[in-house]
Amino acid sequence: MNPNDAQLSLDDIRRMQDRTREQMVRQRFTPTYVPLAAVGLFAGLVSVDLENPWRTAAILLGFGLFLGVGIVQEHRSLVGRKPTALEGLFWAGLATGLMLLFGITRIAAWAWLALPPEGLLSQGTLAAAVTAAAYVAITPLVRRIFRAIVQRGSGPV
Repeated sequence: MNPNDAQLSLDDIRRMQDRTREQMVRQRFTPTYVPLAAVGLFAGLVSVDLENPWRTAAILLGFGLFLGVGIVQEHRSLVGRKPTALEGLFWAGLATGLMLLFGITRIAAWAWLALPPEGLLSQGTLAAAVTAAAYVAITPLVRRIFRAIVQRGSGPV
């Protein structure tokens, strides 16, 4: 094997790793799954203002749908690898940001709009709708940030 053949092989490996990373980003934010996850997020969060038998059902169905979408998405993925610590930190930060948005919106609905704490149009319903809409709206930004993290990630793909 001459040095030129070795360099061509290394270039092919790098090119295939780049394709794999790009496919990983693409499969995390499939347009059909994002709205389903948002519906699950909404149903799980709106359960805060429901009475106890309905609260449990809404939490299980809502967050079950949210997590189920992620599981199905991961199961159907063409490529996969063990996530890095930075990716885990990113997903934890995204979840924390969404919960913070929910809390702030709920407080704002109480303070500014004087919405009741329970009922169909309540503080939790408005906050859940805003959080689910924000989840869908920030998906392009989240995709770009995730792409940068995956491209920056070192190690084998």
